[in-house]
Amino acid sequence: MKNLFPVVVIIVLLACGCTGTHLIGADEKLYTGASVKFVKHGNISSTKALSTDVKKVITLKPNSTLFGISRPKLWFYEVAGKPKGKGFRYFLKNKLGEPPVLFSKVSPVSTATLIQNRLENDGYFRSTVSYEVREKKKTAKVTYTVTLHTPYRIDSISFPAETDTLDVKILQTKNKTLLKKDDIYNLYTLKAERDRIDLELKNQGYFYFTSDDLVFFADTAVGNHKVNLFLKVKTDAPYKTLQRYRMHKIIINPGYSLDTVTVKADTILVEGKYFINSDSMFKPKNIVRSVFLNPNEYYTRKDHDNTLRRLMSLGIFKFANIRFEDVVIHDTLFLNATVNLTPLCKKSLRAELLGISKSTNFAGPALEANFRNRNFFKGSELFVVNGAVGYETQISGKIPGQPALGSFNVSAAAKLYIPKFIIPFYKVNTFSSYYVPKTKFEISGEQIYHLQYFTLNSFKFNYGYNWKKSALVEHELDPVVINYVSIINTTPLFDSILNQNPLLKKNFEQQFILGLEYSYTFNNQGLTFKRNQYYFKGKADFSGNLMSAVNGLITGEKVNSENPQLLFGSAYSQYARFDFDARYFRVFPKKNKIATRILAGIGLPYGNSNALPYIKQFFIGGSNSIRAFRARTLGPGSYPPPSTDSITFLEQAGDMKLELNGEYRFNLVGILKGAVFVDAGNIWLLLNDTLRPGGVFQLNTFWNQMAMGTGFGLRIDASFFVVRVDLAFPIRKPWLASADRWVFNQIDFGNAEWRKENLVLNIAIGYPF
Repeated sequence: MKNLFPVVVIIVLLACGCTGTHLIGADEKLYTGASVKFVKHGNISSTKALSTDVKKVITLKPNSTLFGISRPKLWFYEVAGKPKGKGFRYFLKNKLGEPPVLFSKVSPVSTATLIQNRLENDGYFRSTVSYEVREKKKTAKVTYTVTLHTPYRIDSISFPAETDTLDVKILQTKNKTLLKKDDIYNLYTLKAERDRIDLELKNQGYFYFTSDDLVFFADTAVGNHKVNLFLKVKTDAPYKTLQRYRMHKIIINPGYSLDTVTVKADTILVEGKYFINSDSMFKPKNIVRSVFLNPNEYYTRKDHDNTLRRLMSLGIFKFANIRFEDVVIHDTLFLNATVNLTPLCKKSLRAELLGISKSTNFAGPALEANFRNRNFFKGSELFVVNGAVGYETQISGKIPGQPALGSFNVSAAAKLYIPKFIIPFYKVNTFSSYYVPKTKFEISGEQIYHLQYFTLNSFKFNYGYNWKKSALVEHELDPVVINYVSIINTTPLFDSILNQNPLLKKNFEQQFILGLEYSYTFNNQGLTFKRNQYYFKGKADFSGNLMSAVNGLITGEKVNSENPQLLFGSAYSQYARFDFDARYFRVFPKKNKIATRILAGIGLPYGNSNALPYIKQFFIGGSNSIRAFRARTLGPGSYPPPSTDSITFLEQAGDMKLELNGEYRFNLVGILKGAVFVDAGNIWLLLNDTLRPGGVFQLNTFWNQMAMGTGFGLRIDASFFVVRVDLAFPIRKPWLASADRWVFNQIDFGNAEWRKENLVLNIAIGYPF
């Protein structure tokens, strides 16, 4: 890596020169942090988890450092002085800088007391905490020494005696307890146990009960570092908290608003619930069946929460809440519930002038128009019509010597989503589902003008279903997928390319896709408190099987790709395609994270086809893929990318794909984030192509054909949008001789020719994955 050493030396010298300590007053010292040391006495295993817990109480954090050496944020803060107005110096001080954290703000005595309390909460009774301040000329840090003794463990748990109905209900939940014999005493586990019992009771009608109505007593007199726990209901608990409540009158108001005066409206009784039909905007039955609270049944928190979740997932309400009022009827306790729903605007029309960025390194302007009707048939149906026109061209990743590619596109689509399953000749009761299932109908058309090559026409119809098993799992099934694709207005250049490559020509023939698609998605990234987050999406795509079976019944012959069966004058495609996208994220403090991804897929043409349609093939490279290689120019296998003087179709496609990505994302300053990344992968063919030697997948050689690239990036992350710039370069080129594919020894940032051939600048919107 030539010419890098002087640059590294300069960076290190600059970093060492801005520690910020020379800017601290003579009577002050800069606080540089705290450490915790454990001294163990007795039967104590690992202190790793305890150390993490204890450090949480040390809330004052020192100034951030760069590589543990310099404090650039502190230097920015001090060098900016006292800015007047919101100019550059204000930005330097308040956005890039941070004020000094002085040792005078530290209270070691208070912190030691907090650590002591945390140790007792974690079962380490009779442990002690001391501290030592270590001072230097301009800095000071604190070391806390924790002397640990054997922790106290749970010997027994006693639940309330069976003296009344409430005690019986609590005792019945005993088998679900979070407290286990011989576990270390932990105050937070006790609180979690109270919350668990509270939820169990609320699901049995105890509407006013709270976890604060329960209290634990701990007895350590048993000795031998054991503790006995006793759970009691507070003797002074309010009367209401000890009573079970049934539901009585349920009123649904679908036109609730804080901004308008309530007007008299017709109220109708629907399935035992009162529906205020103020403007006949909604079909009452559809709304009523989304309310799971029922008259004369005991109140449950589960039905309460699922009612709100179901109503909001209909997509027609802005807000939803339930107001309860207790009543006594013939000495029986009841709750009246009023479900207040604030509707969204039914119809909306929006037009946008956009700047579009794609993973293929293409970008350009686009005009989009969108019309929505959120209650199309008064049953919460969503009807969407949209249209778009745009132009895109290469903004990065252009092959040297080749002209920049560009295209115009025009598209239109109409979609209808119905909040229930609609299956021909069969009625499905979906109202027991707490997540709204949807039936979708979609028809769309698109025309893309590839200026240098061809015009692509695509017409598509989808009929299918979308449903959730839980908040984390989603299914999508399209039993009817019809897609007609045709290529017209081909240029002489593109015709010559197809004439040289019969297999490529087969990919672009006019074809019908008549099939079925299914996808499964798991995603827990919404659980932001989790340090380990996962995303998985698997998809299966089949085409032509039903049509092939019909042809077989009619003609009695098997379909053959050499003499394919036609539908409306075009061969229909027959294939099976499988792919998945698996991601793992490890979240660290300050929202830094490691992000990894595996992409894999395979498409198998058979029967009426011997090649996958162009739109179903796999591509690799670009800003959301292997960033060190230009979009769709890598592969297949060891086949080299197109040269500047070759006559070839620039988009290289394959029947198989394997891609591995990993990056470390970290905070820099404010909304500016950084990342370092490594990408690897390739695509392959299943059938031999004489014009693309080395492209066929072979089990014993494919690992040696993996391309690899690395680089670093900057991201402006403003939460609602992300602008990303990634600079990447290859470190492994699969088209070179087997012994020469690793190219570390060729890296030379100081060489203009190397930079021109190897550096790829990726500009995109959003994270790559």
